[in-house]
Amino acid sequence: MTAVFRILLLIVYNLLLPVFLLVSLPGYIVKMKRRGGMGTGLRERFGIYRIPAKDEPKGGIYIHAVSVGEVFIALKFIREWNKTHSSPVVLATSTATGHAVARQAGIPNVRVLYSPLDLPLLSGRCLKRFEPRAVVLIEAELWPNFAEACHRRRIPMLMLNARLSPRSESRYAAVRPVASLLFSRLAALGAQNDIDAHRFAGIGVNPFIIHVTGSIKFDVLGDAPTAPRDEFRMLLDYLRQGRPVVLAASTHAGEERLIANAAREAGAFPLIVPRHAERRDDVVRDLTDAGFRPILRTAGELPDKVPDNACYVADTTGELRDWTALADVVVIGKSFLASGGQNPVEAIAARIPVITGPDMTNFADLVRLLESHGGICRCMEPQLALNVSHLLVRSTGTIRQVENAYNALRVHSGATARSVQLVDSLI
Repeated sequence: MTAVFRILLLIVYNLLLPVFLLVSLPGYIVKMKRRGGMGTGLRERFGIYRIPAKDEPKGGIYIHAVSVGEVFIALKFIREWNKTHSSPVVLATSTATGHAVARQAGIPNVRVLYSPLDLPLLSGRCLKRFEPRAVVLIEAELWPNFAEACHRRRIPMLMLNARLSPRSESRYAAVRPVASLLFSRLAALGAQNDIDAHRFAGIGVNPFIIHVTGSIKFDVLGDAPTAPRDEFRMLLDYLRQGRPVVLAASTHAGEERLIANAAREAGAFPLIVPRHAERRDDVVRDLTDAGFRPILRTAGELPDKVPDNACYVADTTGELRDWTALADVVVIGKSFLASGGQNPVEAIAARIPVITGPDMTNFADLVRLLESHGGICRCMEPQLALNVSHLLVRSTGTIRQVENAYNALRVHSGATARSVQLVDSLI
């Protein structure tokens, strides 16, 4: 009965998926063009490869990561993996920004490609091309046809750094029989914490394959921030003119202006890193209307004399970590004028005090952990400038918040190594 149900679901899925792809394809192409994805091997999504099959790396592991954040997690895992393994790694992503970050990392023995669309035959063709010993899914990307192709070839598939938000849990719970069938193709699942493990078990994942490995992203002790590049330090020292730096991290519409105003009121220099670099024109327009003189990183030129109203906009991809290490206070975007929040871990790992807005829904578990340890400051818009001023003083309270946040994440220390061990146990 289960086998029949699985076949019926796959039939329905494969009837509906092409319709969805046809409808969404124009928008996808526009987005890829805007983000520089055209000409980077995008045809690989349709199973068309530029490298001859005989020259492809075979017999290693295949890692699937979609967003930039997931790619960073994958890269961190790969670096740990390479300490004890010499086999090749294939890193597949779906977005132009993720693809660019993976290629720019320049890790030896890693083949970066675009993941195939989850259409019949494409997944099997990809797996036949690379012949991986195991497939690793980062966080929660599990596609039915790809899962079936792995199952037919007896390639163990596991999910690492897996997390399940309350919203996703309720959605999966509403279709528990379907979720149970989908996740049954996993050989193992590495959950970030006990809460996530319980949620996955609750939607039908076999509890015997669930292992609490911790969060690779939160494994700060195993991936301590390196010193920022001299280029970044010298550039920022020139611009800030002796003022402390307030970093607006991964901002969304309107937050650049809000955080820059708070930094100015606190006597600090605003450093803006928008979540989407292609918004640069809107960001510049908004900051200019607020009385700032925005300087774009992509412009490549600096003024001979820095005006008092200057702010710097790092409209690039993959550099947030370097800028974070140079900040005096980090304000997390998507938490004031958008919903969900962004990840504060890089700032915590760099021992920089963090302020967020009221909405950190996407990182609710992390924020609860940090708040329980007194390791984060959350406020509404009117209190932002005051909180920035307090943290810039570097009082005992500020130092305590920084250390509390760092210590709260110690529970995830070694998560990357444990994840490597979990993959090893299957192959």
